[in-house]
Amino acid sequence: MNYEKIIVELLGRIQLLEEQVAMLMQEKNQASKQETNRITTDDIRQHILELKKAAKNAGKAFIILKSGDIHKELKLKSAMPQVCNAMRQSINEGDIVLHTTPSGNSSTIEIQYNV
Repeated sequence: MNYEKIIVELLGRIQLLEEQVAMLMQEKNQASKQETNRITTDDIRQHILELKKAAKNAGKAFIILKSGDIHKELKLKSAMPQVCNAMRQSINEGDIVLHTTPSGNSSTIEIQYNV
C-alpha cells in the first residue's frame, strides 16, 4: 500500500470539508443577521398599538408596557434600542413614563399608555 498517497488524499478531503464548514458558518451568520434585522421599528409600534387595542377591548383605561417584555414577545435579538424607540414614538398626550434609564435603551423601560 502507498500510505503517503492515502495520507495526501485524506488531507485534501479534510481541507475541502473545512472550507465547506466555513462557508456554512458564514451563511448561517448572514441568515441570523437578516432575521434579526427583519423587524422594523414600525413593526414594533404596530405591536404596541395592537396591545393597546386589546387592552381597550378588555375594558381597561390604560396598559403598562415594559421594553423587555416586548422584546421577548417578538423573539428579538439585540433589538432593545428599536423597542425603546418604538415605545417612545408611541407615546401620546397623557401617557406616563414610569421608568427609564440614562441611556433610554434598557429592558426595564416602562410606559403607561392610555387606551
